[in-house]
Amino acid sequence: MTIVSGACFILLFAWAVARFILKRKQEDIRHAPGPCSESASWIWGHELEAFRGQALEYYSKWMFQFGPLFKIKAALFHSDIIVLGDHAAVQHIFADTTNYVKAPSFRPIVANLVGKGMIWAEGEEHTQQRRLLSHVFAPERLKDMGDDILECAEKFQNTLTSLALSHGGTVTTNIVPFTSACTLDIIGRVGFGHDLKFGQSAEAQELATSWKRTVNEGMTFGAFLAPAIIRVVPFITSLPFKAIQTQGDISRVIGKLARKIYKEGADNGKQKNILSILMKSQSKSGYGLTESQIIDNIITFTFAGHETTSGTLAFTLLELARRPEVQKKLRDEVIEHGGTLSYDTVPKLAYLDAVVKESLRVHSAIPRTERVAMKDDVLPLRTPITMRDGKILTSFRVRKGQVIHIPFTSMQTNPSVWGADAAEFKPERWITPGGVPPTNELPHGWSNLVAFCDGPRNCIGYRLALFEFKVILATLVRALEFRPTDAVVTTKLSLTWQAIVDGEAGIIPLQISIASYS
Repeated sequence: MTIVSGACFILLFAWAVARFILKRKQEDIRHAPGPCSESASWIWGHELEAFRGQALEYYSKWMFQFGPLFKIKAALFHSDIIVLGDHAAVQHIFADTTNYVKAPSFRPIVANLVGKGMIWAEGEEHTQQRRLLSHVFAPERLKDMGDDILECAEKFQNTLTSLALSHGGTVTTNIVPFTSACTLDIIGRVGFGHDLKFGQSAEAQELATSWKRTVNEGMTFGAFLAPAIIRVVPFITSLPFKAIQTQGDISRVIGKLARKIYKEGADNGKQKNILSILMKSQSKSGYGLTESQIIDNIITFTFAGHETTSGTLAFTLLELARRPEVQKKLRDEVIEHGGTLSYDTVPKLAYLDAVVKESLRVHSAIPRTERVAMKDDVLPLRTPITMRDGKILTSFRVRKGQVIHIPFTSMQTNPSVWGADAAEFKPERWITPGGVPPTNELPHGWSNLVAFCDGPRNCIGYRLALFEFKVILATLVRALEFRPTDAVVTTKLSLTWQAIVDGEAGIIPLQISIASYS
């Protein structure tokens, strides 16, 4: 460590301590339940412990132990963090997008990762971007995308079928690169009318390399440290944190392709991809999104619609492999349906719908979000909480600047709400009377889940994601059989929910064979 860097660290440390003391005098959450201070690191709080565990392992454990609202010690002497799983309080936060915004420390990371599109935007800018983008995901537009989605799904199925046949009918392989190639193919076509050749194009391979590097870097200590420091000292976002720099690779790869297509000009009027639609709206109205906003949102859609769907799909295939009776029931339904999988026919497959809902409940692609209060507020609570001093609260006061973590998967697998089998993958709960908790005990999001968030900032492309997910899953299960291997699959949170085998991310080994219809 040089003299200059050492001095900077001392100044940072002194500033953080002073800030901590001031915050402690201002806040009023000292009596909130949560893991004891003695169990926390004096410098990293409880956050490093949670980071090093499996994805949301500790949040789920603490939520079961302390209830749907608790506090944890933050890293670098920042004020305590509230971890929130109470449905009424979460609904209140999602509805109030003026007071509860994404953390200032998160926005530079988002800008570096996907540009200044809808995920980055706040306030009026977010409202404007969403209004100008909403028509792109209208049902009639999604119907137009159906042929591209089905063609990509069939290419995926044919690739796996050929692979199995070339190995005597059964092959063991990592399914993650295949789900990633398929969902990227779909985004390439419906996003900007470009064929990425099922992961074989130069752009697809460059993106896959960048993503793998970003995910692996996201599991290092540097990935934990960077946002923790930025949260305490926001003005140092330009420092060369490797974990943040590698995230920018994804933006550069997608942005380069999107800009190339954009500069080639409007298409011949026959294409119906998202980029073409936005360019037409821009030229017709004269007041649509700017070129940079269009490019940044194409980057956003590619990231949000590619790896999130890919990851959830891969985990769903793992769950089906572990539960052959569920897989067979789903296959029987798809075969009985027979006809083409379209936007109008897919919703008629009730068991497919149950499998998808259950997968999004247990394997939410984005397991957690973060908000910061812009002013003092009172959170309504559906479940009263008992404070450390014995008081029972039915509402909870938060102060300006309060950081709040909302762990989606912990909420959706909370035994206090979903019962003793909450953590189990069990699609039957969605088609069995009384299998799902009453609506008033659940969030207001899609299917009473928070997998797509809720309120004005809910996932604008959730209908496309669901349609794509169902078509791919039905296409695969109709023709192929999936079985588990002996590999021990664990999970980590690195941008999205990651499967880990022997310390390496993005691996779910499955045994694949041609489906038997007996």
